[in-house]
Amino acid sequence: MKILPAQSMRLAEQAAVDAGGSFEELMENAGTAAAKLLLGKSEAGGKPVLILCGKGNNGGDGLVIARKLAEAGRNIHVIWLLGQKLSPLSQLNRERLAGLPVSFADAAEISETEREQLCSKAGLIVDGCFGTGFSGELRGICREWMAAANRSGAFRAALDIPSGMNCDNGLCSPDTFRADLTITFAAYKPAHFLKNAAPLCGEVRCAEIGIAAEIIESVPGGIPLLERETAARCIPARRPDSNKGDYGRLLTVGGSDSMTGAILMASSAAMHCGAGLVKAAIPTSAVGIFGSTLPEAIYCPLRTGASGSIAAEEAGRLERESRWATAILAGCGMGVSDDSRALLQTLFQMGKPMVLDADALNCLAENPALLLSAKAPIILTPHMKEFSRLCGLEIPAIKADRFQIAANFAAKYRVTLILKDSNTVIAAPDGRLWMNRNGNSGMAKAGSGDVLAGMTASFLAQSAPPEQAALAAVFLHGDAGDLAAEELTPYCMTATDLIRKLPAAFRRTIA
Repeated sequence: MKILPAQSMRLAEQAAVDAGGSFEELMENAGTAAAKLLLGKSEAGGKPVLILCGKGNNGGDGLVIARKLAEAGRNIHVIWLLGQKLSPLSQLNRERLAGLPVSFADAAEISETEREQLCSKAGLIVDGCFGTGFSGELRGICREWMAAANRSGAFRAALDIPSGMNCDNGLCSPDTFRADLTITFAAYKPAHFLKNAAPLCGEVRCAEIGIAAEIIESVPGGIPLLERETAARCIPARRPDSNKGDYGRLLTVGGSDSMTGAILMASSAAMHCGAGLVKAAIPTSAVGIFGSTLPEAIYCPLRTGASGSIAAEEAGRLERESRWATAILAGCGMGVSDDSRALLQTLFQMGKPMVLDADALNCLAENPALLLSAKAPIILTPHMKEFSRLCGLEIPAIKADRFQIAANFAAKYRVTLILKDSNTVIAAPDGRLWMNRNGNSGMAKAGSGDVLAGMTASFLAQSAPPEQAALAAVFLHGDAGDLAAEELTPYCMTATDLIRKLPAAFRRTIA
């Protein structure tokens, strides 16, 4: 399924019109479909239906709903929130209400007391003010009416997007309309799934309005939602007549005198995702805990320097070990030091597919152009703060335009980017994007990212193409997180619980 940002939705509507439809027909279909969904919601004790209309086409959708519900015998009040200078299609649908029992009022002429009374007496309030075109903040009368609607006990329904919410990034103004039901048209929008916005959308239903599925799938800028079926296709296959050498050799490089858990969790996650051989290039001090916790791994003990990180003098040893590997994971618990920077330079010269996480990213942020020297595919797995350092933008700016920024970065540096957040975004070097929606707040704990890095590197070592390694790992990681939260609650689960839940996540994905 593809989700459409606002501009892509406009292109889809235009394509439908170019194919023989009309904007008038699309509006009629949208309002009719929404009215059918709302008929059952407008019967509460015969209470009035309040429709909050803007002056654009979202308000026009609301006017079609007003007509359909009035024809069904409902008591309809239309409130103009932005004045009565309407778009041509909205004006047309206002004229079609002539003779029907629909009352009209301008919000600017309604007192605060009257506003509260209208909202409190309504059984259903429909938000048809802004739709997908909103950005910035609700102000003045619009904000006051949305706040009053939110205080009411009415069932609240939004058309396409709750007013006050940005369709593309989910950023919400204070007093954003709090919908019990959001009826979106033709395709879901990013804000319906972004976890900062989804609670304000309530239940989301997508209504068919006459735009062909082929248009939705092909329109530029559409973003596929990462689903279980996609992840299943990306997991490397296993053959009955195989041995450990057929499933890759992963070299994990990381750890320091004060941090051993990160690279241990990453290495364990890699083994649990099917890698045939995992060799951990780690400080000598970490070998004991590795041996007792992950006896299946091979160990490459390395000396540490004064920084506590693996010493730069071990570059020659690391180079020899790299020749053995089919893929490399570097950075987990490595520390940021001159030693780490030197070792990272060595790894870039190896020409092996790599996953870079954590401190490898922090070292790389000092010179992102190093990525352009890579002789093999690179996958980066930054969280928002690490990505902020890499791209030079503040986190609020990234969240305001995460899809385009991620796509631009991946294209510029020719990498596959896993931008970790409550909704992880995957960007391929050719500009393609995916958004993940599973996972939960229990994963916002130390070590979760190390587990994801190890999973991704495992699939990469098994010769999965970088984008497939990323998609499979991100989905299974979130699914394991949801399974852990179901058993343990988001409060009590830890990163190692994600690894423990991987068998169940695999089982229900590849079944």
